Amino acid sequence: MSRARAARSSQRGPAAVSALNVFFYLTYEGNVDLAALTDPAEVRSLKAQINNFGQMPPQLLLQAHPARRARPPPASPCAPAGAAFVPALKHVRLEAVPIVLLPHDDTVVVLDAQRQLVSHRTAASSGRGSAAAGVNIGEATKLPAFAPDLALSRAVVLATVGRDTWLVSGGHWDCSLCVSSAFGAGGTRHRLRFHSECVTCVAVSSCGRWLISGSLDATAMLWSLERSGLENSLQGNAQLPKHVLRGHSGPLQCVGISSVLRLAVTGSRDGTAALYTLRDGRRVRVLREPAGAPVDQVLLADAGYVILACAAGSSLHLFTLNGSLVWSAPLSGRGVSAFCLSPCQTTLACGFDDGALCAWSLHDRRELAKYEPCPAPVVCMALTDSCLFVGTSRAELLMYLPPAFHAALCPGIRS
Repeated sequence: MSRARAARSSQRGPAAVSALNVFFYLTYEGNVDLAALTDPAEVRSLKAQINNFGQMPPQLLLQAHPARRARPPPASPCAPAGAAFVPALKHVRLEAVPIVLLPHDDTVVVLDAQRQLVSHRTAASSGRGSAAAGVNIGEATKLPAFAPDLALSRAVVLATVGRDTWLVSGGHWDCSLCVSSAFGAGGTRHRLRFHSECVTCVAVSSCGRWLISGSLDATAMLWSLERSGLENSLQGNAQLPKHVLRGHSGPLQCVGISSVLRLAVTGSRDGTAALYTLRDGRRVRVLREPAGAPVDQVLLADAGYVILACAAGSSLHLFTLNGSLVWSAPLSGRGVSAFCLSPCQTTLACGFDDGALCAWSLHDRRELAKYEPCPAPVVCMALTDSCLFVGTSRAELLMYLPPAFHAALCPGIRS
């Protein structure tokens, strides 16, 4: 009771002043008698201030303020900061080279070069190099043939929209963009032919309401899927793209999209990346690679950064949305072959052509983890709260502990 009495007494009067518990006088209820004022201008002014700042309740607490809760422990183990090399938790041999990975509940779905969709359990197990024990959940063999000499890891994406998982694929010889059901024999639901040349890159927003494609014809197309998802939004006249994004002088090689920032990004062989608004398709910023090298890969982070991998992955740059170059990663001659963002969009994980892996915090560019190298070049990656998935050119799937995301969110905290 004495603590409750002390809490009440320190909210007004000299006790509140000594406790630094004082606010602007207009915020206290009943501190100004508006009915007693005769000047209409003063009444309007005071009312405007009160409406703008709000008013304090007459009593905040009837007892002492509750103790602040301690930060909860991480939901899953993380890679220890400062460790020399974090080993792989699981090593699985696949039947073919993976193209794209999609973590889904306690499994990871893999689309391989044979156009098979295989689901693997993510539970860690001993036995490195164990044979593939995945479950075939579907196939994409009915899709049009892929054109040669294209990076299929950027032309194909697996996306979960609501309860459904979809395969959105470009890179087909007939210049089409196909939307297919990833499970069972759902087949191709939509086949969009609007680009005049081959589709080289595809991205779907995290909310599942935006789809963007880029092509060798130097344009990108943006579709608004609204709330009905990939299956129902692309019917009839809705198949027409909402915006055609122009402005590059060379073929597009990568695209990205953020429904949080309401922006889309495109990267081209002309050495530039461009930002466009989702609402009207207007180009708002052009980012230039410092050496003018082609932009091969791009990520648009919800935290407000644009990440570019250029010159066949030999350079990695971090830009702000206003076009300022804030960081160029020290790659020591290695080439970035794949990269991805954490679910909180504050951590960047990179895989290299020599099999090396590392993770950086986007806010302070501090290295969060360095992993045991893969036995072959990295071709695709995916990062969740509980696992880092890596696919290699030797038809392998490796699983690692994720980097410490809380250290990226709160740079002052160490693991």
